[in-house]
Amino acid sequence: MFIARTQAEAMADIRSLAATAAVPVTFTDVSELDHLSFGGQHQNVVAAVRMPPPASIEDLLEGASAGGPPLILAADQVQDVGNLGALLRTLEAVDGAGAIVPNRRSAALTGGLARASAGASLRTPLVQVANIARALDQLREAGAWVYAVDQEGDLDFTAADYDRPTCLVVGGEARGVRPAVRKACDAALRIPMYGGVGSLNVSVAGAIVMYHAVRSRQATDANAA
Repeated sequence: MFIARTQAEAMADIRSLAATAAVPVTFTDVSELDHLSFGGQHQNVVAAVRMPPPASIEDLLEGASAGGPPLILAADQVQDVGNLGALLRTLEAVDGAGAIVPNRRSAALTGGLARASAGASLRTPLVQVANIARALDQLREAGAWVYAVDQEGDLDFTAADYDRPTCLVVGGEARGVRPAVRKACDAALRIPMYGGVGSLNVSVAGAIVMYHAVRSRQATDANAA
């Protein structure tokens, strides 16, 4: 951890937490923090973190979400770090099992993503794959539902079945879910638009469906009881 030497006294609480966790602290100039944070977004403190080891599709399928079957997110070429970060933050909030991202044409799994996701990218199992469609085929072969979230979808998102392992696929900012990836899904879910806006931001659309999936499972459990 690096702290601006001019803020050493003001950062007493952070220094104490670092000492408790056995994290070494280095005091340095603000200019060095600017360099370490790739542009000066640091508030006088920068922590160097190590990305967790990559997960596998099997790891995600063995997970659980809010006490139920795993809820998995697949981000098909979501390139804006803010959008991918928001999606991972929501996924962690609903206790998702993990996310699948392509290893090309996707927001990089770096410190910027950790910031954008409020740290969720460091705590959420992430699987990087060369081919999203093949990864979805693997999920379906294992018994999971795979749903694309697409404004041109043929099924209202509230009508889908979420009671077994489920993967929600969201698309990139420019093109949405690509046709080849859409073909690897069981169905495409649409979110009704009631005003003049034709579609939602990808992170907002993903959040709506993720929360509904969890609440739908809770309702099913309550009715069964």
